[in-house]
Amino acid sequence: MEAVYTSDIPQTETSITFEEMYLLNRKLMMHTAMKILNNFADAEDCVSEAFLRASKIFPKISHLERPKLTSLLVIIVRNAALDKYRANKRVVALEEPDIDTGTYYTDSYSFDSVIEAIGHLKDECRDVLMLKFVYGYNTREMSDILGITSDNIYKRIQRAKAELARIIEKEG
Repeated sequence: MEAVYTSDIPQTETSITFEEMYLLNRKLMMHTAMKILNNFADAEDCVSEAFLRASKIFPKISHLERPKLTSLLVIIVRNAALDKYRANKRVVALEEPDIDTGTYYTDSYSFDSVIEAIGHLKDECRDVLMLKFVYGYNTREMSDILGITSDNIYKRIQRAKAELARIIEKEG
């Protein structure tokens, strides 16, 4: 794993290498993620995601003193773990059975019908929905990717949701 991160990063004599940063902080980051998630596989995913995020800003943070660098990495992994926790919580909330009958309730729309409806959307609507809900990008990141303003992103998401609901209602 370390070789992937260290190969493209310039090194200076006063800065820490990515490999050193990884080796010094991985256990603490794993512990932080486990405290939030209580799931080893999810915690590993979050630590990997945190190091990926850190690799993107590594030239800026490589010169930081060790306590500051460690604190920054803990913040990054905590945010990744909280994102994962929230995502898992939403899935669990949808899967809880009715207390009286023990049966599961689902929406009247199947997953396949929603996917099919997304296929009928215009490219610009489909792109923002995929970036937001499948890939998990935030508005600022989507704005950078698509080269449009954040306000335009919000409006496209709003229009895409409305169009998706219209298509599902019409076909369902």
